[in-house]
Amino acid sequence: MFDTTKIILKNNSRDIFSKIKESPILYGFFSFLMIISILVFAFLTYFILTFETKINIKIEDVFFMVVFSFFVKSAYDFYRYYINSQELKYALSTHIDQKKTVSEVFLSVFTTNLFVWFVFSILYLVFLSAFKIDVYDPVLYLIFNLGIIVSICLGCTISINFFSPKRIRLIPTIILILFYLITRDPLYVVLTLPVAILHIIWSIKNSINSYQYIRRKERTRDRNQIKIRSRIKAIFNREITILWRDRLIFSFIFTSAGAGFGSGYLYLYGDEIFIPESLQNFYGDFLPSLFIFMGVMIVVTYTSVFPALNLFLNEEKTLWIIRHIPIKNDTLIYGKTSALILCFITSIPFIAYISIFIGIEHIFFVIWFLIFSYIAGAIISIPLGVKYVGKKSDIMLLYSVTMILFVVLGIFSTISTMILQNNPYALPIMLFIIFVELFVLFICLKISSKMLELKYPSTA
Repeated sequence: MFDTTKIILKNNSRDIFSKIKESPILYGFFSFLMIISILVFAFLTYFILTFETKINIKIEDVFFMVVFSFFVKSAYDFYRYYINSQELKYALSTHIDQKKTVSEVFLSVFTTNLFVWFVFSILYLVFLSAFKIDVYDPVLYLIFNLGIIVSICLGCTISINFFSPKRIRLIPTIILILFYLITRDPLYVVLTLPVAILHIIWSIKNSINSYQYIRRKERTRDRNQIKIRSRIKAIFNREITILWRDRLIFSFIFTSAGAGFGSGYLYLYGDEIFIPESLQNFYGDFLPSLFIFMGVMIVVTYTSVFPALNLFLNEEKTLWIIRHIPIKNDTLIYGKTSALILCFITSIPFIAYISIFIGIEHIFFVIWFLIFSYIAGAIISIPLGVKYVGKKSDIMLLYSVTMILFVVLGIFSTISTMILQNNPYALPIMLFIIFVELFVLFICLKISSKMLELKYPSTA
């Protein structure tokens, strides 16, 4: 009983422990950063509750933010464990009822996300208690728990029905989400728990169609449409096809535009929103540049770090096939890395939207910093992606790389600001920094090629 659930959970724990053994420093650093992040959120809560600020954050806002986060995570987890899982085809081909197998996949997603919620929430409450804040409110905590259960159920229904040949089945989930947005009341989310459970049960009964539908490949029979490309162009075309197929291109563009608009708006009005009037004289000059920095971090993390890591992580067990094609390691690395050019193009809307708020006098620095940050993200991510080649995408690795990039960009943003303010030859110096960074990127690609050769020797 629950064999599929046990196997998925064991594979996940085994994969985590194997990665910890391979890179204990990296994952120790990640664990430390996670604890620090929760501590920071607890301190911000303490700051907002203790000091008089203009920030008006209601418990409903926190509730829906948490619920939305687990909604997205559960949808992705179900997609990874079921819709996009290669191993599950063996379980679905046995004499066991397929609905039972899918139900156990859902149970594994449910168990994993609920465990993550309990760990993070309890640690958060412990930190709040350390700040002498009364956290004893069992009714409120129960409402949060039931809201998380609703979000996990609806997230899985989205993942099932979005890849269904009949996407009309998404309508109940969409109606519930619109209902939550209109009411903006956590109690209504809790009251719809029976509806969410019925909906996930109904979706699981039709889930096998989604599994089969996503595996149907459209094949081109007209030989005249076949294009002969060079090896690097062929690899480049393969990677951008994956980006287009996974609907990441428009997601990158939307994120870049949203981050540009949001950071630009906060650049003008953020100090009035977040800082009390009595403290604005101390932090007024610091916050605008911080909002631009965070906007660039969001864009670079999503459009540079994430795809650069997944160029190799997403290969999973198929890279050995690629390595038996007679191409050199350098060609493979260059071909995959060239796909990041398209990802960089999708980040350009950030410049267009933020320039509306910051004016033309600061646009050169923002463009330079975006280019510098993008290349820095590739320099850090590509060697780590090659090191863990053949492994599934790991949020812990993404978070750790992001934090390393945060420190690097924080140092260089300070240095570049000092150069712009104090050196009359700032323009050639900053262009020279980009040139040096490109040289470092070239060295990293060479190192990545050697690392790949050690794991998967080339047949070329």
